[in-house]
Amino acid sequence: MKETRQAIKSFQFALTFLLVLIACWLATIAGVVLSGPWIYYAAEGASLLQWYYPILAFPLLIVVPYAAFRSLAAEREDNTYDLLSITTLKPHQIVSGKLGSAVVQMAVYYSAITPCLAFTYLLRGVDLPAIAMLIAQLFFLSLGLSMFGILLATLTKRRFTHVFASVAFVGILLILFRAVESSLPLLRSSYAYLASPDFWLEIALAATFYATTFALLYFSSAGMLTFSSENRSTPLRVCMSVQSSAIVGWMCYFWFSARYDITFVLTTTIVAMTYWYVMGALLTAERTAVSQRARRRLPQSLIGRVFFSWFNPGPASGYLFAVANATAIGIMCFVAGAFSATASATGRWSGYGGLMYMLPIGWSYLVAYLGLGLLIITALRRIALVTMLASVLIHFLLLLAGFGIPYAIKSMTVTIRDLDYSFLQITDPIFSLKHVLFDNVPADSRKLLLIVPSFAICVLLTTMPLVIRELRVGREAAPQRVLDDEAELHPVEVGPANPWDEPVVT
Repeated sequence: MKETRQAIKSFQFALTFLLVLIACWLATIAGVVLSGPWIYYAAEGASLLQWYYPILAFPLLIVVPYAAFRSLAAEREDNTYDLLSITTLKPHQIVSGKLGSAVVQMAVYYSAITPCLAFTYLLRGVDLPAIAMLIAQLFFLSLGLSMFGILLATLTKRRFTHVFASVAFVGILLILFRAVESSLPLLRSSYAYLASPDFWLEIALAATFYATTFALLYFSSAGMLTFSSENRSTPLRVCMSVQSSAIVGWMCYFWFSARYDITFVLTTTIVAMTYWYVMGALLTAERTAVSQRARRRLPQSLIGRVFFSWFNPGPASGYLFAVANATAIGIMCFVAGAFSATASATGRWSGYGGLMYMLPIGWSYLVAYLGLGLLIITALRRIALVTMLASVLIHFLLLLAGFGIPYAIKSMTVTIRDLDYSFLQITDPIFSLKHVLFDNVPADSRKLLLIVPSFAICVLLTTMPLVIRELRVGREAAPQRVLDDEAELHPVEVGPANPWDEPVVT
C-alpha cells in the first residue's frame, strides 16, 4: 500500500498519465480528421489502433519498469531498506509488493486508454481477440521487465553501480519499445494469425519460457534480499531444473513433430550445455559456509538426503548439480541421436557421426571449465574475499583465456596461421566442437575424444573432496532458545479433541 500510494502521488506518474491522455486525444482527433468522410464506410479501426498501441506501450514498457527499478534502488542507496528488512515482512513479500505497485500503475494506464481501444473496435477493421492479444502481450512484457528491474536493483547497494545499471536498463527498455512494431502485423491479418495452430504453439512456447524465467527472476530477487544466513539456493535450483526440463520437453515435441530429425538433437545439446554452463557459473559462486539456520531445514531422512541433497546450498554441490543435469540431458540426446540415425526420417541431418563425438566432448568441456573455475574460486577465497560477481567474472575470464590465448598464438605463427584447426586450440570449446561437427576428420575427433574427457574426469575427481564435504553436512536441530522464541511468536492453540473436552462454563 505504501508503494502504491507513493507511486500514484509522484510527479513522474502524474506527468506520464497526463501525457498519455493528451497523446490519445490528439491521436483520436488526427485519425478522425485524416479519415474524413470515409470513416462512415471504411474500416479504419486497425489504422487508428496502430497509433494507440505505441502510446500505451511507452508507459508500460519504459515508465513502469524503470519506476519499479528505482523504487528498490533508491531504498538500497539511502539505506532505508534496512528499516524494512527488520519488519515481519519476508523478502518475497517485499518483491511482491513492488510488483503489485507496478500492476496498479499498469491498470491505471489501461483504464485511460481502454475507451480508445473500444473506439477502434467500433470503427471496424480490428476484432476483439486481436485487441485482447495485444493488451495481454504488453501486460506480461511490462510485468517481466518490472521483475527484471527489481532484480537489477538488488544486485548492489553502491550508488555509482546503480547509475551504470540504470543507464543500461533504460537502453534495454528503449530497444524493446522500438521492437513493438513487430506486433503490428497481427492487426492487419489477425484472423490468419489467430486461426493458425502454429501461432498458438508459439504462444505456448513463449508462455513456458516466460513463466519459468519469471519464477527464476522472482526467487533470485527474493534471495538477494534475504539474509546471508538463509538458504537461497534451493528455490533457485528447483526453478533451474523446471526450466531445463521445459526446454528439453519442447525440443522433444519438435523432434517428434519433425519425424525424428537429428537437427533438433543437435539444437537441444547446444542449448542445454550453454544453459547449464551459465547456471553452473552462478551456482559455483555461492557462499562456501552453510549457516546453522540453513542446516535446520536440510533433509533428515535417508531418502531425503539421497534425492534432495543436490539442492543443498554450496558451490561444490552446485557444481555437481549442474554436471548431473548436463549428464542426464547428454544421455538423452545420445539415445535420441542413435534412434534418429536408424529411423527412416525425412530431412535427416548427415552429421550423425560428428554429433556422437560432440556429445561427450562438449560434456567434458563443461565439466572441465566449471571444475577449474570452482577450484580457482575456492583457492582465492582462502586468501581474499571473492564476491558472486567476481566469481562469475573468473569463469568468464577462464573461458575467454581458453579461446583467446590459442587464437592469438595461432595468428602469430606463420606455419599454422592458415589452418582451419590446430590442436593448439584444444582449450577452445567453440572451434574444437565446430571442427568435430562439420570438418569430418575422424582422426582428430578420436584424439579429442581421448584427451578432453580424460582431463575433465581428472578435474571432476579433484573436486570430489569439496563435493563430499558439502554433501555430508547434515541437519542440525534448533536450539531450545530458538524453539522458545518461535513458540512465543507463533503460539499454537490446542483445541478440544472431541465435544466432551469442552470447558465447563460456570
